[in-house]
Amino acid sequence: MNNQQTNQVSKPSQFYRFQVIQPQMKTDGHNEKPRSVGMAYLKEGQNTYTLRLWMLLNEKFYVIPNKNDSSRFLILTREPNKNPLGKNKYFWNIVGNGKADTSTGYIKLNFDLFEKPILMSLYPESSANSVTLPDPNSNDEVA
Repeated sequence: MNNQQTNQVSKPSQFYRFQVIQPQMKTDGHNEKPRSVGMAYLKEGQNTYTLRLWMLLNEKFYVIPNKNDSSRFLILTREPNKNPLGKNKYFWNIVGNGKADTSTGYIKLNFDLFEKPILMSLYPESSANSVTLPDPNSNDEVA
Protein backbone atom coordinates (compact mmCIF):
# COMPACT_ATOMS: atom_id res chain seq x y z
CA MET A 1 0.00 0.00 0.00
CA ASN A 2 1.50 3.35 -0.92
CA ASN A 3 1.52 6.46 1.31
CA GLN A 4 -1.41 8.08 -0.49
CA GLN A 5 -3.65 5.04 0.12
CA THR A 6 -2.50 4.77 3.74
CA ASN A 7 -3.62 8.34 4.45
CA GLN A 8 -7.11 7.57 3.10
CA VAL A 9 -7.69 4.57 5.39
CA SER A 10 -9.65 5.81 8.38
CA LYS A 11 -9.14 4.57 11.89
CA PRO A 12 -12.14 2.54 13.12
CA SER A 13 -14.38 4.29 15.64
CA GLN A 14 -13.63 3.57 19.27
CA PHE A 15 -16.52 2.73 21.58
CA TYR A 16 -16.60 2.71 25.37
CA ARG A 17 -18.93 0.45 27.35
CA PHE A 18 -20.58 1.39 30.66
CA GLN A 19 -22.33 -0.87 33.15
CA VAL A 20 -26.05 -0.37 33.77
CA ILE A 21 -27.25 -1.85 37.04
CA GLN A 22 -30.23 -1.94 39.35
CA PRO A 23 -29.34 -1.68 43.03
CA GLN A 24 -30.83 -4.37 45.26
CA MET A 25 -31.89 -3.49 48.80
CA LYS A 26 -32.24 -6.04 51.58
CA THR A 27 -35.19 -5.75 53.92
CA ASP A 28 -32.87 -4.31 56.58
CA GLY A 29 -31.99 -1.40 54.25
CA HIS A 30 -28.45 -2.52 53.36
CA ASN A 31 -27.33 -2.89 49.76
CA GLU A 32 -27.03 -6.30 48.13
CA LYS A 33 -24.90 -7.00 45.08
CA PRO A 34 -26.43 -4.99 42.20
CA ARG A 35 -27.98 -6.76 39.22
CA SER A 36 -26.77 -6.02 35.68
CA VAL A 37 -29.74 -4.81 33.62
CA GLY A 38 -28.02 -3.52 30.49
CA MET A 39 -25.09 -1.69 28.92
CA ALA A 40 -24.49 1.79 27.60
CA TYR A 41 -22.11 2.66 24.79
CA LEU A 42 -20.38 5.91 23.92
CA LYS A 43 -18.55 6.58 20.68
CA GLU A 44 -15.29 8.45 21.10
CA GLY A 45 -15.79 12.20 20.60
CA GLN A 46 -19.58 12.02 21.03
CA ASN A 47 -21.78 12.94 24.00
CA THR A 48 -24.82 10.72 23.29
CA TYR A 49 -24.85 7.35 25.04
CA THR A 50 -26.72 4.47 23.41
CA LEU A 51 -28.44 2.49 26.14
CA ARG A 52 -29.54 -1.16 25.78
CA LEU A 53 -31.63 -2.83 28.48
CA TRP A 54 -31.69 -6.62 28.64
CA MET A 55 -35.46 -6.75 29.19
CA LEU A 56 -36.08 -4.59 26.09
CA LEU A 57 -33.50 -5.97 23.66
CA ASN A 58 -35.19 -4.59 20.55
CA GLU A 59 -35.30 -1.04 21.92
CA LYS A 60 -32.55 1.56 22.01
CA PHE A 61 -32.54 4.48 24.39
CA TYR A 62 -30.34 7.53 24.14
CA VAL A 63 -28.92 9.38 27.13
CA ILE A 64 -27.82 12.95 26.45
CA PRO A 65 -26.47 15.61 28.81
CA ASN A 66 -28.49 18.74 29.49
CA LYS A 67 -27.14 21.75 27.60
CA ASN A 68 -27.13 23.97 30.71
CA ASP A 69 -26.21 21.46 33.45
CA SER A 70 -23.76 18.66 32.66
CA SER A 71 -24.86 16.70 35.75
CA ARG A 72 -28.41 16.31 34.37
CA PHE A 73 -29.44 14.03 31.50
CA LEU A 74 -32.43 13.26 29.30
CA ILE A 75 -33.43 9.74 28.27
CA LEU A 76 -34.85 9.63 24.75
CA THR A 77 -36.20 7.20 22.20
CA ARG A 78 -36.02 7.81 18.47
CA GLU A 79 -38.59 6.87 15.86
CA PRO A 80 -38.23 7.41 12.12
CA ASN A 81 -40.41 10.01 10.45
CA LYS A 82 -42.57 8.04 8.02
CA ASN A 83 -43.40 11.14 6.00
CA PRO A 84 -40.88 11.30 3.12
CA LEU A 85 -41.51 15.05 2.83
CA GLY A 86 -41.05 15.62 6.57
CA LYS A 87 -38.58 18.21 7.77
CA ASN A 88 -37.00 15.93 10.40
CA LYS A 89 -35.65 12.44 9.80
CA TYR A 90 -36.57 11.32 13.34
CA PHE A 91 -38.97 12.11 16.15
CA TRP A 92 -37.28 12.21 19.56
CA ASN A 93 -39.40 11.25 22.58
CA ILE A 94 -38.39 12.07 26.15
CA VAL A 95 -38.97 8.98 28.31
CA GLY A 96 -37.06 9.94 31.46
CA ASN A 97 -34.21 11.87 33.02
CA GLY A 98 -31.03 11.32 34.96
CA LYS A 99 -28.75 12.97 37.47
CA ALA A 100 -25.03 12.28 37.84
CA ASP A 101 -23.62 11.69 41.31
CA THR A 102 -19.83 11.79 41.24
CA SER A 103 -19.64 10.56 44.85
CA THR A 104 -21.19 7.20 43.83
CA GLY A 105 -19.80 7.15 40.27
CA TYR A 106 -23.23 6.63 38.70
CA ILE A 107 -25.93 8.46 36.79
CA LYS A 108 -29.31 7.72 38.39
CA LEU A 109 -31.68 7.11 35.47
CA ASN A 110 -35.39 7.61 36.12
CA PHE A 111 -37.63 6.22 33.38
CA ASP A 112 -41.18 7.59 33.29
CA LEU A 113 -42.74 4.11 33.44
CA PHE A 114 -40.29 2.25 35.70
CA GLU A 115 -40.78 2.50 39.44
CA LYS A 116 -37.22 1.59 40.38
CA PRO A 117 -34.22 3.70 39.38
CA ILE A 118 -31.47 2.30 37.18
CA LEU A 119 -27.84 3.32 37.59
CA MET A 120 -25.41 3.88 34.71
CA SER A 121 -21.72 4.01 35.52
CA LEU A 122 -19.93 7.29 34.86
CA TYR A 123 -16.76 5.35 34.10
CA PRO A 124 -16.23 2.94 31.18
CA GLU A 125 -15.26 -0.65 31.78
CA SER A 126 -11.47 -0.88 31.65
CA SER A 127 -11.58 -3.97 29.45
CA ALA A 128 -14.16 -2.54 27.08
CA ASN A 129 -12.57 0.51 25.53
CA SER A 130 -11.47 -0.98 22.27
CA VAL A 131 -12.39 -1.03 18.63
CA THR A 132 -13.49 -4.66 19.04
CA LEU A 133 -16.84 -3.69 20.57
CA PRO A 134 -19.81 -3.95 18.22
CA ASP A 135 -21.33 -0.73 16.96
CA PRO A 136 -24.41 -0.26 19.21
CA ASN A 137 -26.27 1.36 16.32
CA SER A 138 -25.96 -1.60 13.98
CA ASN A 139 -28.81 -4.07 13.70
CA ASP A 140 -26.65 -7.18 13.77
CA GLU A 141 -24.92 -6.51 17.07
CA VAL A 142 -24.99 -8.85 20.00
CA ALA A 143 -25.55 -6.83 23.15
